[in-house]
Amino acid sequence: VIALCNQKGGVGKTTSAINLGAALAECGRRVLLVDFDPQGALSVGLGVQPHQLDRTVYNLLMERGVGIDDVLLKTAVTGIDLLPSNIDLSAGEVQLVNEVAREQTLARALAPVLADYDYVLIDCQPSLGLLTVNALTAAHGVIIPLECEYFSLRGVALLMDTIDKVRERLNPALVLDGILATLYDGRTLHGREVFARVVE
Repeated sequence: VIALCNQKGGVGKTTSAINLGAALAECGRRVLLVDFDPQGALSVGLGVQPHQLDRTVYNLLMERGVGIDDVLLKTAVTGIDLLPSNIDLSAGEVQLVNEVAREQTLARALAPVLADYDYVLIDCQPSLGLLTVNALTAAHGVIIPLECEYFSLRGVALLMDTIDKVRERLNPALVLDGILATLYDGRTLHGREVFARVVE
């Protein structure tokens, strides 16, 4: 289970999740993509219209009678299934606050199907709120898609701090799989300098 995580928007989390999922599926792996962003971009990218759905990952988290099989969708890509999301999920962040063991809600919801997949990729929303903490608690690893520009680099320290806290308090097995440099332009000095700092 890998969370693609960065509190900065527009850094390529969703694009990376879709393409990584497609590449793994092409290699014959069974992949579950979890859209954990209320904007639902991952769902749209896989040809699903999120505003037309009766049930999404929000219902799975918040409604007792809803199981993962009620929400899971097959996609047009062989080997890839999807847990879709839409704007309803933005209410989930507020409602989860009152739940018992609220940080483990996603992990509990995914547990029944983990054995069915080789990889589960969670596309997080651009924030460090309770939804992202849920994703990090459910994950074995984190990939940080990082745009090669200065302000993106600044935010990574904050994200690393969050990852450390989750590891300390909720998920000791969590590892940083790596930083994925995105939107890299090697023709600019700025791009090359930021990339060098990331490697460092």
